[in-house]
Amino acid sequence: MGAAQKLDIHGAKGGESKPKSPVEAPDSLRSTNVAKILIAVGEGEFDGTPTARDIFLDNTPIQDASGNFNFTNVKWEWRPGSVEQTYIPGIPSVDNETSLNIELRSGAPWVQSLTNLQLSAARIRLATPRLASQDAEGNINGYRIEYAVDVATDGGAYQQVLVGAMDGKTTTRYERSLRIDLPPATSGWLIRVRRLTPNSQNTDKVADTLFIAGYTQVIDAKLRYPNTALLFVEFDAEQFTNIPAVTVKCKARRWQVPSNYDPVSRTYTGAWDGTMKEAWTNNPAWITYGICTQDRFGLGRRIKPWMVDKWELYRIAQYCDQLVPDGADGVEPRFLCDMNLQGKADAWSLLRDIAGIYRGMTYWAQGQLVMQADMPRAQDIDYVFTRSNVIDGKISYGSASAKTRFTRCLVSYDNPLNNYDTDVTVYSDLPLQRRLGDKPTEISAIGCTRASEAQRRAKWLVLSNNQDRTISFRTGMEGRIPLPGFIIPVADSLLAGREIGGRIAAAAGQVITLDRDTMAKAGDRLVVNLPGGRAEGRTVESVSGRNVTVTIAYSEAPAAQLQWAIDADDLAIPLYRVMRTARTPEGDYDISALQYEPSKFSSIDTGARLEERPISVIPITVVPPPASVTLTSSYAVDQGIAISTMNISWPAVAGAVAYDVEWRKDSGNWIKVQRTGSTSVDVTGIYSGAYLARVRSVSAFEISSIWKSSSLTNLEGKTGLPPAVSSLTTKGELFGISIKWGFPAGAEDTQRTELWYGPANNLEAATKLADLAYPQADYRMQSLLSGATLFFWARLVDRTGNIGPFYPTVNGVIGQSVSDAWPLLEQVKGQIDESSLAPALNGRINLIDGDGPGSVNARNEQLRKDLEAQIKPYVDALLWDAAKAYVKGDIVRQGNKLYQALAANSGSQPPSANWKDVADIVTDTNALAIRVDNLDQKITVVDGTVIATQEQLNQLQTKVNDPVTGLAATANNVTQVNQRVTNVDDKLTAQTERIDGVYAEINAPMAGSENDLAGGTQGYAGAWSIQSAITDGDYAQGKLTQTVEAQVIKNYATYEETTTALVNQQTATTNQVTALRSDFDGNKATVQTQIKTVSDQASATASQTTQLQTTVNGHTQQFQQQASINQDVNGKITGTYSFRFKFDVNGSPYSTGVGLGIETGANGQVTSRFVIQADQFAIYNGAVGAAGSSVPFAVNGTETYIKSAFIQDGTITNAKIGNYIQSNNYDPGKAGWKLFFDGTFEINSSLGSGQARQVINNAGGKVFDAGGIKRYQWGDLNA
Repeated sequence: MGAAQKLDIHGAKGGESKPKSPVEAPDSLRSTNVAKILIAVGEGEFDGTPTARDIFLDNTPIQDASGNFNFTNVKWEWRPGSVEQTYIPGIPSVDNETSLNIELRSGAPWVQSLTNLQLSAARIRLATPRLASQDAEGNINGYRIEYAVDVATDGGAYQQVLVGAMDGKTTTRYERSLRIDLPPATSGWLIRVRRLTPNSQNTDKVADTLFIAGYTQVIDAKLRYPNTALLFVEFDAEQFTNIPAVTVKCKARRWQVPSNYDPVSRTYTGAWDGTMKEAWTNNPAWITYGICTQDRFGLGRRIKPWMVDKWELYRIAQYCDQLVPDGADGVEPRFLCDMNLQGKADAWSLLRDIAGIYRGMTYWAQGQLVMQADMPRAQDIDYVFTRSNVIDGKISYGSASAKTRFTRCLVSYDNPLNNYDTDVTVYSDLPLQRRLGDKPTEISAIGCTRASEAQRRAKWLVLSNNQDRTISFRTGMEGRIPLPGFIIPVADSLLAGREIGGRIAAAAGQVITLDRDTMAKAGDRLVVNLPGGRAEGRTVESVSGRNVTVTIAYSEAPAAQLQWAIDADDLAIPLYRVMRTARTPEGDYDISALQYEPSKFSSIDTGARLEERPISVIPITVVPPPASVTLTSSYAVDQGIAISTMNISWPAVAGAVAYDVEWRKDSGNWIKVQRTGSTSVDVTGIYSGAYLARVRSVSAFEISSIWKSSSLTNLEGKTGLPPAVSSLTTKGELFGISIKWGFPAGAEDTQRTELWYGPANNLEAATKLADLAYPQADYRMQSLLSGATLFFWARLVDRTGNIGPFYPTVNGVIGQSVSDAWPLLEQVKGQIDESSLAPALNGRINLIDGDGPGSVNARNEQLRKDLEAQIKPYVDALLWDAAKAYVKGDIVRQGNKLYQALAANSGSQPPSANWKDVADIVTDTNALAIRVDNLDQKITVVDGTVIATQEQLNQLQTKVNDPVTGLAATANNVTQVNQRVTNVDDKLTAQTERIDGVYAEINAPMAGSENDLAGGTQGYAGAWSIQSAITDGDYAQGKLTQTVEAQVIKNYATYEETTTALVNQQTATTNQVTALRSDFDGNKATVQTQIKTVSDQASATASQTTQLQTTVNGHTQQFQQQASINQDVNGKITGTYSFRFKFDVNGSPYSTGVGLGIETGANGQVTSRFVIQADQFAIYNGAVGAAGSSVPFAVNGTETYIKSAFIQDGTITNAKIGNYIQSNNYDPGKAGWKLFFDGTFEINSSLGSGQARQVINNAGGKVFDAGGIKRYQWGDLNA
């Protein structure tokens, strides 16, 4: 043999093959909707550029403070609103989208006509709910659908412009947009979309449905929107369930500000020359200036800059920028204006609101728009008035009513820490509240974003409201000098009590000669009116008779006959702010002014004390105090008890009608005795100690003297303090705790019992509950929650004010409201038994009897008037006149016949070929009966449109006029049929309508006429049926309306039922609405039922709603029952059923209801719900028998009560046991365990040979063996 051959040996294992598991390919197609939002933030050029930290989506910034992005795939751009700003590339076009959702099949292309020649392109959205295929082995893979788009321009042939395909797999809805650029055209385009891939016939293996979701008409544009600040935001739909609210925090627009003003540091450099520059500011004064002079949106078209008093605004702006304490150890500008004007507003209202920020007013005076603010003036006085320049010297004073004074103010402001939502801060003036009580008011702080500023506004309002002294007087031509907002001192000698004002007799340099004697002295201030029309004050250097020498000469030489006033330390001139000036027909001026106190501004800003200016030295009727006060003591025995008495006496005071008396013991608190008219008082039951008393006199004018005190006197009396109560017990009640206590021996002089309580067993933290007069020994604390636990203490106070010790001294007496559910359930059961719900639940269900009420239907009223208008020519037809020329369509009467002209004619007497017989007439003295039968047919052709119409009118009418009352009664029977067929561009449309009706009415006569009707219906009754149908091939609708109505004067009742069936290319809908309405003297009742079904390619919905409503005296009660089910092709279902009551009382709604629902969630999970809306919910067993009705379960407010419950497995975070808790095998002394409310714990065990047990309580514990013998005891061995 040759060389050995190598052989390859192959083998295979035989056996059974394993089947392959089908595989589903992952989705390869996914669509995401992108939202693009362009927001016009504001008008004008804004300052600065916001960052991603300043742009918020649903109140969440795009980027947080650490630099992390809260949202991905968010794009944004900002344009400040400049004239030369560039366009935003993200918004390059103007789009108009139309939603369709039409299936695209291979044999039926979709075609759309576009006639807007301004279009640049069209965008078509294709969509498929699912794209997949299954092979023979069960594997699920993708699928490919090819399509093409063609365009025909100006009626030409189609040109293919795009071929594409959806290739892949998706189990959810996938959309794709196709942009088709349109060529130039003169008449329009036709766009055709063809499906190239045939529709699969094997729908079980292939899902290939393709839809035309919609199309968009696109006009390309690069819009810059100059002078408009823009924010563009783009984001996808994966991060949001709906379009989020987009907000931006930015500096806002630039305004005209002084050229020497730095709005960031809020400083003014040097003197201002009156020129302006543009810069951002939130100073309310310069915003006021901008609104007044801006001609794009403000008042600039009517008010020019020179017409605004910018110099006063400059002062106001500086006041707004001054730094004041912010209440947090810092400082801040006094006033800011952070607001967003989003709509039109009345000019004066807007200026008034913005001026309110800086406590100002706006008015037109002397050819200028003037702004004034309630702030310190550049000069503290503007012009002096005395009785010498007031006509007749008559000055009237007044003040507001105490009812209009406020002591507390609630201010609403926009809180930046709360996403600029409205918050409320409160300011209270405690001294005013003690004097006037709590009288709140509310204001909205416009443009305020700081709680500290809101506090300042509130404090200003309360202080200004209570500084309410007003003054009014009439003066001559000088009344035109002070404008509203000016400060005027009014020197009224009658009010002051001495001469403080008059006229200048002569002036020479620094020496001013007055016209009368005064009490002026060196150091006082002499204020005079200067010839230039303003007041000026100088310090008095010396006084010689009527000659007053001032330290510095006035800026202008004073003139004789001008006014002067003296402002002294002990007598100040009252200051007033001018609120109104008005010229009278006689040429005089009426001036009204309000009290002005300069010290209030520092009080508002820094909390400084308010300084009251002395404005009068007229002595008030006062009385002196008693000359002396004496203390003595005595004692007496009453029923075997020695009682000590302190006597306080004083001599009588001339002019006093009463005395106030107070005393104290051992440097304790002053104890007030009731006001007395005698010269002594007795205080019984005193204790030994050092006593001091004081007395003051009171005049008839309620003016009190100063106190007169006695000498410190040691008096003998009862020793020690009042004893402690003998007992203090509590008892739990339903929502409350009952407290009782006992009085020990020797407590007969008790004046009251003090009860204290606290949630914890801590006397230091306890709060006084009540002061209860002796001998009351019980008290009920109510309105508690069930199971509420509190601790109580009590102490006695005797008649002299001595306070005894607390009982108990340390640990309080525990009290707990009833936690057992049974009493509450019984109470709820009783409330339900007595409510209107009990018979509704237990009684029989009655049928609705009687006629249904309703309201007059306006459409039927109009229909009736239209039909009457059609037969009016027949009723009012005139007798044929041979001399008159008639045209086609004229109606005449000849005998008892009515004729209509078929052609123009003259002298042709009916009946003849030129006339058509249309009606018969029967007449009597005051009656008319007419029958009309009219058939009108015609065919018209207009611009290739063929219209065929036919109208038939049949009517019977009877009318009677009462010559005595002037009333007219009419009865009608009307039948009208209208038909119309239209052919437009080979598209046929057919429609028909039939009206059947009978009605009768009585009308009132027209004023001044006995033959015509006024049209006002006194009585009306009618029944109507309207049937209509229309179709044009791809649209069909049928409608039936039936109405029955009656009316007498303004009272009416009606029944209306409307049924509609509609089918178009997108949906099929049926809708039926039945309504009954009635109205009598404004009391209205309505019942309305709507039944509706809607089906389309994606879903089907059925719903039914019934609503009852009554209105009486403006109060409305409603009941609504609603059921709805919906299901779509994706398997999502929704079903709801609800009924609810609603009642409005003075604008406050009250409602209750029940709702059932089932729906498919986002994860495909089906969830059902049962919701009850009620203040009180209970399960009510209305069974009648020995046990009677019961409530085993109830919810009252936020608490739940269960009468008896079996819980298989429960978890309780916190629990309170009202009596005991035990094991289910508990047998006293034998088995199980039981923990009692009082702390006793019994434990029984069956381990070992017998029944051993252990008992533990607060005194200790005991251990018993199986034989019941105590083997061990610990704690209190005697317990």
